[in-house]
Amino acid sequence: MRENGFRAIGGLAQRLASGMAKGRGASIARLRAEWSAIVGPDLARTTRPDALLAGRGARGTHVGVQGAGKVLRLRVSGAGALEVQHQTGQVVERVNAYFGHRMIDDIRLVQGAIPGLPAPPPIAKPDPATVTQVAARAAAVKDPELRAALTRLGARVALNRRGVLAAALGALFVADDLRAQELSRAKLLDPLPGDHMLGKADAPNTLIGYFSFTCPYCATFYMAALPTLRREWIDAGRLRLIHRHFPSDIVATRAAQLAECAPPDMFFALTEALYRGHMDWLTGSDPLVDMVKVLAPQGVTPASAEACYGNDRALDKVVFDVQTGQALGVRSTPTLYINEENYLNPGGAEAITAILRQVGR
Repeated sequence: MRENGFRAIGGLAQRLASGMAKGRGASIARLRAEWSAIVGPDLARTTRPDALLAGRGARGTHVGVQGAGKVLRLRVSGAGALEVQHQTGQVVERVNAYFGHRMIDDIRLVQGAIPGLPAPPPIAKPDPATVTQVAARAAAVKDPELRAALTRLGARVALNRRGVLAAALGALFVADDLRAQELSRAKLLDPLPGDHMLGKADAPNTLIGYFSFTCPYCATFYMAALPTLRREWIDAGRLRLIHRHFPSDIVATRAAQLAECAPPDMFFALTEALYRGHMDWLTGSDPLVDMVKVLAPQGVTPASAEACYGNDRALDKVVFDVQTGQALGVRSTPTLYINEENYLNPGGAEAITAILRQVGR
C-alpha cells in the first residue's frame, strides 16, 4: 500500500515548487534546481545532473511498460565516484519518488568538476499585520504548539499567496476554512457539502474513499473494482460512493484540481478518464502536460488547465478533503470507509462485496 502521509515541510515545498519549470529542458532544469532536496546535501556536493538520455527501461517497475524512463547522466567529482556508484539504485528511487512518477530508469556516471552551489536567497519576513491575521485564522486550533507552527508557516505563505508554492503549500496547512478540524467523526463519515457522490443519495450503504490520482491502487479500484460495485450495488440503489481527495504529491494535487473544475455531473467521468489513462500520463516525461492530453476528450485544454490551477475554489475543496482525511487518521490511499468503518484497502471487488454482505444494510 502506498503511504501518503505528509512529508517534511522542506521536501514538500521543493516538490510543490517543481511544477514551475516548463518546456523541453524543464525536467533536467528541475533536477538541477532541486538536486539537494532530492538526494541530500552530501550527495549534492559531489554530483550534478548533467543530461537526460533515452533509456531502455532496465530498472522499470511498471508491469507492461518498457523503456518509459530515461537514463540520468550524472556528473560526479573524481574523489566521490566510487561511493556514488554504489548508491545509483538509491538515487533512481529518490528521483522517481520525489517527482511522483517514473522519471528515470538508470544512472550513468561521468567524471567532471562540480560547481559550488549558489547561496540560497534571503527569506523575506512577514509584516506584523499579516502575522496577526494568520494567527486569527489559526485560533480555532486547540493544540498550542500546532497553532503556533501553523501561524508561523501561514505568515510565510501569505507573502506570495498566489504563487504556485503558496497556493499549494499554504492551502494544505493554513486554509481559509478550518471547519474540518471541528467536525465529529460521525459528521465526517456522513456526506459533506461539496462531496462527489455516485449513486442514490438515500442508498442504505455508504462507501467513502480517499484517493490520490498518482496512486496505482486507486487506479485499480476505479478500473477493476468499481465496475462490479456499480453494476451490483450502486446502480441497484444499495450503495453510494463518495470520492474525497487525498493527494500524495503535486501531480496528484493538480489532477484533483482538474477534476474539481469539471462540471459536477462530469466529475466521475473525468476521474475515470484520469485513472483509465493512468499509465499514459503518469509514466511520461512531464505528467502535468500528459494528463491534460488525456483529458482532451473531456474538453480540458492547456489554457483551461492553467486557469483551473489558479482557481481557489477548486484548491480549497481539495484542501478540505485532505483536512477531513487527517481528522479521520487517513495515512494511505486508497482508504475506504464502509458504513463508518475503516477497511483501509481491502482489495478488489470480491473483498469489498464480502464486506458489504457482512455489514450491509
